[in-house]
Amino acid sequence: MSHNGKSGVRQAADVVTPYAVTAKDSAVQAAQQAGAYLAPKARQAALQTRVTYAAQVAPRVEKAIAAAVPVKDEAAARSQAALSALRGELSPRELRAAVRRGRRRARAGRFVRRTALLGLVAGGGYVAWKWWSGQTNPDWLVEPSPATEEPEEGTLG
Repeated sequence: MSHNGKSGVRQAADVVTPYAVTAKDSAVQAAQQAGAYLAPKARQAALQTRVTYAAQVAPRVEKAIAAAVPVKDEAAARSQAALSALRGELSPRELRAAVRRGRRRARAGRFVRRTALLGLVAGGGYVAWKWWSGQTNPDWLVEPSPATEEPEEGTLG
């Protein structure tokens, strides 16, 4: 019985082998065709990605790093000032002056921001009013002013 089982498996393998080889060859050919078809598209996508990165992402990254430099410098200066104050290298008078200076700068910054915001709101309101005024009183709807006659020469009135 064992002999019949092995021979049956061998016979099945002999029958299936040509189909398996054909399927393998077809799969290899399909993979090569897919590679030939997709390779140019993949190169184009990679090129487009590089162009997009260079045009859109890289400038923003550079701006972000450039914007971080003043913040980093300010943080370093504040850290150094804090260490100096903790070590007692700054007098209380210098410390109060620095605090007043910081508060004054913050107040001035708030004033500038509020003034700018008020200017934007006022400008937007003016533009909206002019637009609305032009919509409600078009030139063709306004009646012309009455003609005035000029007095003749030699008469006074």
